[in-house]
Amino acid sequence: MKALAEGVGLWNASNRTILLAIITLAGCSSHHYFGESEEALDTSGYYQVLDHISNYYPSAIALNFPGYIVGLEETSSDRVTRGREDVLLDESKLAAGYTVKRLFRQLNYDVPFISQVMRYEGRPYGEGNCALYSLYHNRGTAIVDSCNDDPRNAPVENFGFDSTFVRSWDAIDLLKERLAEDVAAHEYTHLIVAVMGLDTVQEEAIRNYRSIVSSIRRQAGSDFKPLFIGVTWPSFFANRWFDPLWEALAYPPIADRADILGLLWLGVLMNEVVKPLGDRLKVTVVAHSFGSRAASMAICVGPALLRSNEASSELYGRGKIDNFIGLAPAFSLSRFEETDGLFYENLYYRDYCPTVERFVFTASSNDGAFAPVFWSDSAGDHDNMDGYCGREHPVSVKCSSATAGGDINGYDAFAKVNFIDTSELMRFTMPGTKGGGHSDIFRPEIGKLLWTLINRSAD
Repeated sequence: MKALAEGVGLWNASNRTILLAIITLAGCSSHHYFGESEEALDTSGYYQVLDHISNYYPSAIALNFPGYIVGLEETSSDRVTRGREDVLLDESKLAAGYTVKRLFRQLNYDVPFISQVMRYEGRPYGEGNCALYSLYHNRGTAIVDSCNDDPRNAPVENFGFDSTFVRSWDAIDLLKERLAEDVAAHEYTHLIVAVMGLDTVQEEAIRNYRSIVSSIRRQAGSDFKPLFIGVTWPSFFANRWFDPLWEALAYPPIADRADILGLLWLGVLMNEVVKPLGDRLKVTVVAHSFGSRAASMAICVGPALLRSNEASSELYGRGKIDNFIGLAPAFSLSRFEETDGLFYENLYYRDYCPTVERFVFTASSNDGAFAPVFWSDSAGDHDNMDGYCGREHPVSVKCSSATAGGDINGYDAFAKVNFIDTSELMRFTMPGTKGGGHSDIFRPEIGKLLWTLINRSAD
């Protein structure tokens, strides 16, 4: 046995060296079509490429209805922040809690940026799909067409990758202008903005958005003709085959990443692009897990980016969100209370976030995703929901339950906060996911629940 063990040890040592060399050579030999852009932005890694994979497959990884995908990515601040001195951080946001100051400090190391805004027409064969804004330009035959000849979507070599952070304003402006044209030219009934959660790469997020919108349409029929904005972000941190301990260790950095997105470009998107359209359309945000964290931060605290020295209330004060639907949301209930919070965060959504007409949160006893992060006090944790429903609150809070068929017993559209116990409804483990019923949000019965929330609230 000793000789065998020694032999195995020698074999393992030598082969580890060989294997490492093979992996290194394989990495060096790969050459993507957008390789120059990816290398400049440091987005060429396996998981990083998955955050802009729609650029490679504009007809296959795409929405099958009219809408947009806004792709956010992240890289080292020293690569993309030339001209950053022209982007002002709104220090008034520090009043939301000391966590904001801690998150500001992280911007010295890594920053998010908008790398793409993809436009989808929902036509057969992907006809008409194009890039409204993209940092991934072709050197030969175009994989994805440009939506226009606007110089703000010109090849990045005309600007330099080191100004990528500041150029995200161009992406915001192009989207805002095109959405105004869409609303004026078409009879849309609703604006839906969606954000997914942990470990959801862009291809999976787009698949999820197709499933959610299709399930609502199945219930609503022609009464639901939405204009859609889906957000994708670098949420893949803990690989799904790792054990719960690793998931727990992954929670703080992913939580911070989600909050930073809310403070920066997702906050700008929600406040400068989405909210003003509330004067024309019923606006609903549908967010899952950590996506609820990022989206609520974006609306209730963000953005902390300013284009000038004007106060944020002057720049972002117009408009509203009709519904914020948080499916198993991964942020602390303490954010609705002006307290010192938990040891790892201190944030306050002042006055129950007046920009949002009503919040709806779901929680299921079949959801096992929150078990490893026992300290989090998440709104989507069923035990925490029970405790929250048993207390008195300064605003109207209504607790109800959903049936297995997607009906809601006791939903109150006039309540500021609705907690829905979805234990009977969200109970299946979806293929490729963990956490029990945590990701059971795509079936027709869930579409029925979502349409009830959107439609009743619009009355």
